[in-house]
Amino acid sequence: MKPISITKYKNYSKRFSICSLVTDLDEYQEMIDSAKKAGFDGDDVEYLYSDNSQQNTLDGYSGFNRFNDEATGEYLIMCHQDVLFNFDTRRVLDDRIAELDSLDRNWALAGNAGKMHNGGVRARITDPHQSDTRLGPFPSKMQTLDENFLIYDRKKPIAASHQLSGFHLYGSDLSLNAEALGYSMYVIDFHLHHKSQGNPNESYFKLQKSLMVLHRERKKGIVIQAMCSRFYVSSSRLGMALMNRAWILNLHKSIAKKRSL
Repeated sequence: MKPISITKYKNYSKRFSICSLVTDLDEYQEMIDSAKKAGFDGDDVEYLYSDNSQQNTLDGYSGFNRFNDEATGEYLIMCHQDVLFNFDTRRVLDDRIAELDSLDRNWALAGNAGKMHNGGVRARITDPHQSDTRLGPFPSKMQTLDENFLIYDRKKPIAASHQLSGFHLYGSDLSLNAEALGYSMYVIDFHLHHKSQGNPNESYFKLQKSLMVLHRERKKGIVIQAMCSRFYVSSSRLGMALMNRAWILNLHKSIAKKRSL
């Protein structure tokens, strides 16, 4: 078999893959109709969905990963079934993507609402809270993004954490995973209508606890056993300085060997 030479980026057959978790097929069709009227139509746009109308086939975490498996678009848009494209058009989104590409080639995720590292809110949305919300400036670099509307540049490989499941906070999880890989997130000036508001119920806070535990574990200090070296990594600079002394690493090695006997 002849070896295959690959290029830097995959060749995508479509521009956009618009993906949704669906519990109400009529409401989902309303979303599709509004998107098509806004210009998200034609041969370079596809619509993918998980039919959760009878039972939860996929959730926010497994759904994102599964959509990413099946999508053929360069950009994966994951949005709620109750989003309406009543304001800005596809041409506007194309312009916003070009703006991000010019500003920051490392962007991986964009959305219409989110929070910055300092807790500041950025949003461009109409929802039950307020009409025509414009909390800018745009684009703004974020720590996390809201799930109602997410744009993912599939040239930047990220995934939702497989340890988590549910329908809340997957925008935060994706953002944190992207940041850990060196990518960035932005809220852009793309105005949509989201018919519902956030619902921080019991399942939200249960999932929040799971996300906290997961990311705490990822940040704990660890001795990394590379093939040609051994070193300690921690979020603490003092811990890094102390634990990477040769005698401490050798002591750790000795203790680890005794535990394995």
